[in-house]
Amino acid sequence: MSNRSIVPAVFMIAACGACSTPTAAAPDAAQLPEITAASPFRSAAFTADISTVRRAVKISAPTATASLSSSLAGFGAALHGSILGGDAVELVASNYTAGVVGASVPGKVRITFDLTVVNRLRGLRLITPTFPIPPANVVGIQAFPIETVALTSAGGVTTTGGAITVTSPRSGIAVPSADWDGAPHNFFNDSQCTGAASDCFRYEPFGTIDALASSTPRRVGFLIDPSVGDLRVRILVAADLQAVPR
Repeated sequence: MSNRSIVPAVFMIAACGACSTPTAAAPDAAQLPEITAASPFRSAAFTADISTVRRAVKISAPTATASLSSSLAGFGAALHGSILGGDAVELVASNYTAGVVGASVPGKVRITFDLTVVNRLRGLRLITPTFPIPPANVVGIQAFPIETVALTSAGGVTTTGGAITVTSPRSGIAVPSADWDGAPHNFFNDSQCTGAASDCFRYEPFGTIDALASSTPRRVGFLIDPSVGDLRVRILVAADLQAVPR
């Protein structure tokens, strides 16, 4: 048990020849990520790249590197794991769906997919986290999106040979939908979630996950403007670790 990318409650993250008209600019963030109490943990988050054009979700593991919490060394009855990295868990997306404009919320498209958490640790069960602070009476591993950003593209026209391709501009707003079962909760301090709060996030509980086991798939989703083509979501996964009796 050494060098696992499991982020303890207190840690440091390092600052890490054919004739054609100009092509469309590469996608860029439509809005700057908001600075919140979760921002220092951004590089410890899983990244979900969602394409409404390809109707696909690609999830990448965090890039942050952190050492194993010293509290794990003794393998006590409860081992605090805090925010989990890609060598502790895997997130798997499936069953992408997209509704029609206005079906759920006027002027918005609701996209959903199933999210499954896979425990990759041998001999360790994932249980309710002590940090970030979970909602009251909610049991087991927690996943919550700390950042949801629509990507923009200027669009354009390309000509290759006799073919002309027109790409529409892409922009808009994307926010987590109520498919994340947990109402907005402040995981990082004692503040209540009010209309002006910026540190509150919807979440999805996945229950306790045994060693080398997978959770039941849970449906999550987002509300987007019809003009949004791609969005990028940062998802934190939190749980404590508990040794499985041998």
